[in-house]
Amino acid sequence: MIRLHYIDNLRWISILLLFPFHTAFIFCAGWYGYYVQSDQPFVAAHLLTVTIEPWIMPLLFCIAGMSMRFALQKRNPAEYLRERVMRLLVPFIAGVVLVCPVIAFYALKFHTGYTGSFAGAFVHFFSSARPDRSPYGMTGDFSVDHLWFIISLFLFSVIALGVILAWRGPGGRLLSPGSTGLPALILLFVPVWLLNYTGTSVTGYSLPAYFALFLIGYSLLSSDGVQELLEKKWAGLLAAWVLLTAGVMWTYGILLGHGEVFWGSSAFFVITGWTGVLAFMGAGRHYLDTGTPLTARMHAASYPVYILHQALLVAVAYYLLMTGIPPALQYAAIVLFSIVLTFACYEVIKRIPGMRVLFGIAGIQEKKP
Repeated sequence: MIRLHYIDNLRWISILLLFPFHTAFIFCAGWYGYYVQSDQPFVAAHLLTVTIEPWIMPLLFCIAGMSMRFALQKRNPAEYLRERVMRLLVPFIAGVVLVCPVIAFYALKFHTGYTGSFAGAFVHFFSSARPDRSPYGMTGDFSVDHLWFIISLFLFSVIALGVILAWRGPGGRLLSPGSTGLPALILLFVPVWLLNYTGTSVTGYSLPAYFALFLIGYSLLSSDGVQELLEKKWAGLLAAWVLLTAGVMWTYGILLGHGEVFWGSSAFFVITGWTGVLAFMGAGRHYLDTGTPLTARMHAASYPVYILHQALLVAVAYYLLMTGIPPALQYAAIVLFSIVLTFACYEVIKRIPGMRVLFGIAGIQEKKP
């Protein structure tokens, strides 16, 4: 099977974008809640968040669905489930124990004025976990933070596998791509939008909506015909996404103050995000379907970098917000230092065999003589 390098490249580029994206939340006080926040917000940060938020997680879930189809072409269902446990469930548990308490420590210090030790914050973090509380807190209580994506992927993989096996077997599709045209693909935003009225919402979409995107990735976007169609139409789709982002999200949403467009219950939000997914899939296949030593390294690093990035970003931001430098420089410094520190941590962790397993890092192959 030919490897689709553009899928790997879209994945690591999206994860790298999380550094400026999450940093922008810090400077969106009044619009978003975050673990630490600047008292000097600026509109450019909000423009960046609404440029990225509608499409970034839908794209990653679609890619995950595509990857499931490709994986089932090489593995039987039992092998696939074992791989998902090691690749998703184990790193999720490790991240909740090793990464999330660091985020909570700085959030507790920032939002409550906590002056105690990290050990005390660690105990508070786990003692505050209760079934009646949301697992996505921002102020130092128990939270799975950004790891919601990993546990969702694990659950989606298990549920989808059951549905696939019941439907048509491990290699079958839930939907037939057939002669799927561009209008039909665009109209898929409708079920995603309607599903946003159900279930828990995270980063603008509900979990049932994300599951639908996962299945769309598995059933339709993994089709050669659909990929070829998106590559042919990428320029028009990208132009449509730019118009929707600038016209609806920026002008209607921010400049005219209609903040309701920033949530998944808004059809504008969903169609903007879905158009972005289709545009970037097509443009990625056109421009990014090549593999180099650098892209291979970035692909290998992307998953552990995702697990690590939020803790280091919040820690860096906590200290930089205390400085008197202008907000724009604070923003740039947070992005730069958090990227450097995250990749440095990754380089250390990948050299420790036991830690590689905990952070989902594939074993380093020995060089052949």
